Amino acid sequence: MYKEVYSTFFGRFKKLTPVQEESIPLILKGKNIIISAGTGTGKTEAVLAPLIDKYYYYAHKDNCLTWLYVAPTKALVNDVYRRIEPILSKLGLNTGIRHGDRDDTQRKKTTNLLITTPESLDVLLCRGDGLLKSLRALILDEVHLLYNTQRGLQLSLLISRLNRIITNPPLQLACLSATISSCEDIIHFFFGKYADDFSIVSIPSQRPIDAFIKTIRDENEIIKLFEKIMQKEKTKLLVFANSRRECDRLSATLSKSSIPSQYIFTHYSSMSTRLREETERKFNEGRTGICIATSTLELGIDIGDIDAVVLYGIPPSVSSFLQRIGRGNRRGTKSNVICLIPPKTHNQILNALCFHALIELAMEGNIENIKPMRLYGAMLQQAFSYIASKNGTYTSVRELGEISSIHEHLTEEVIDTILLHASNKNYVKKHEYKNKYGASEGLHRLIDYNLVYSNFPMNYQEISIYHDKKEIGSIPTLNLLRLKRYDIILFAGKYWRVEKVGRKGIYVKPERITWADAKEIRYFTEGVEIDMKILNRAYEYLGGRDINVSWFENKMHEKISNFLKKSKSIFKRKTIPVFRKSNRYYHLTFAGKLCNEVISRRLGIKETESDNLGILAPEIINFSKLDSEPEKYLDVLENLIEESLNEEAFEYYSSQTIYQSLLPKEFQKKEFLNEWVCKTEHKNVLERIKESNSELFPIPYEILNMY
Repeated sequence: MYKEVYSTFFGRFKKLTPVQEESIPLILKGKNIIISAGTGTGKTEAVLAPLIDKYYYYAHKDNCLTWLYVAPTKALVNDVYRRIEPILSKLGLNTGIRHGDRDDTQRKKTTNLLITTPESLDVLLCRGDGLLKSLRALILDEVHLLYNTQRGLQLSLLISRLNRIITNPPLQLACLSATISSCEDIIHFFFGKYADDFSIVSIPSQRPIDAFIKTIRDENEIIKLFEKIMQKEKTKLLVFANSRRECDRLSATLSKSSIPSQYIFTHYSSMSTRLREETERKFNEGRTGICIATSTLELGIDIGDIDAVVLYGIPPSVSSFLQRIGRGNRRGTKSNVICLIPPKTHNQILNALCFHALIELAMEGNIENIKPMRLYGAMLQQAFSYIASKNGTYTSVRELGEISSIHEHLTEEVIDTILLHASNKNYVKKHEYKNKYGASEGLHRLIDYNLVYSNFPMNYQEISIYHDKKEIGSIPTLNLLRLKRYDIILFAGKYWRVEKVGRKGIYVKPERITWADAKEIRYFTEGVEIDMKILNRAYEYLGGRDINVSWFENKMHEKISNFLKKSKSIFKRKTIPVFRKSNRYYHLTFAGKLCNEVISRRLGIKETESDNLGILAPEIINFSKLDSEPEKYLDVLENLIEESLNEEAFEYYSSQTIYQSLLPKEFQKKEFLNEWVCKTEHKNVLERIKESNSELFPIPYEILNMY
């Protein structure tokens, strides 16, 4: 490496991290690479330094855009810019941003490294002004967040389009990811038939986890706990809640404590960009504070050194758990995590065991594994985007097929079928005698409303909240019918008095008094569904698998131990416990709601009810007739989807993008069925249930209390 580049990136460090030592030589040799490692391991520098070094002379000689850095959110784009701009400026290189709030590509001085989002990259490609032709390297950050998503497929096809227009193809690629179960799967999803061209650097987390699991009885106990933790001077806590509503509730509770209000922060997606950035800045600069956030702060946004991470409720997966605890105590040798079970939580013992499962699975490196999915919605979006980039003129299916050809399931025949369906809805029009499609009224509307560049879910509309003529956030419009003047609401961790409710927005002013009857904001998507891998491990504890009692607070030791002694005789190996509930039978399968519903239908059992833990049926179920192969259940799932789509009440449908909703029904079904097959844990659970016998037990109070 150039001495100047090396010293600028690494001069203040005594030595390179393991990630950097392994990655840098590969990148300097021109290899494409994916790095999987925890937060704070130096991943960004591991790819940026050698890529800057490799094309440093070229960037200076031609004074052109040379590197493109794509991150999944605007917040992360801004954070990456703050971290790397000072470094690159020392090397005489200009760093710029392109997203919805800022466009440095329009300034006079040349941008050498551009940081952007997938959607803004789409805009740049549609603009077609030649800016991107000089690119030599592409860095994709936090790719695990886009894996198996419509936005991920969009990015995959954008890269294919990029390689068709650059002067020196192909781009050298570097992907950064949190700790994941399979780098090969991620590469395959994004790069299809070119997946073999990648080198893999996977560094498992070596940091031990210092965990503490505690149940919370009431609001007073929350206050006492946080007051005790914050007694020590210069303490910073990052608290993760599983919903925006929980964030606001916890923040409101802590506002009643002796902790100064200037030390309590809230951070979630409905808050305005200005408010979120202000929170990030203040929390980063301060040495004392509590920041209560949803998954928005799972990303590597710089918020300074955190002494401990608090999990207020169970994270949905092992990877999410690792991402959250990885934000804390980077200066130390271990990850400190406090796992709290909120007041009024149903199944408190089960929640405690699920927390234990998360910690144990994380220590084992046993992360949920979902195979690459075959998605179609973003292919339609990219077809529209590509046609839009050609001013709506007729574009051949063959040309679109060349872009999508990196994925074997996106054939020209598939593209033609999907576009023909879109033409029936007046989004595109088919050429009279050639296999080409051009823009029609629907696509022109998408272009006019700037909707042609994104694959975000369309499940709700939002209305802005204003204070002093400044937007402080946005909430679903369903709240308009619930709110009136003088109401007190809880938003962004603070109380507000509603001054005016109108079609253009909700206008509020701060309310200094704490209101017990404040109206909570309603959201469409709240809470999390616990991954089957976690439920499966909790099931094993009930059957006698050893646990580490020291992770639980002292007052739980005896309760947990006594509970597990009793459960061991019930949750025996190859046994599904059954309890009488009124005149029906509840089967504790621990299979998850969808899996339980599918099992009921496959066995032809009518009048059943399913939830995450089991199946309530009019008779005791014989599970031996089940098949352990997930593929054997596709017909059942197809019927379930058909019913739900017809009712327009299917949860999957509500979280679709515009482009998924425009797919023929057969492709909407394919996407969902593929998701079922790709979840490898389904096979494990089905095998366990198939090999188990149902056994009726008299209901002990402790078990009944669990579900």
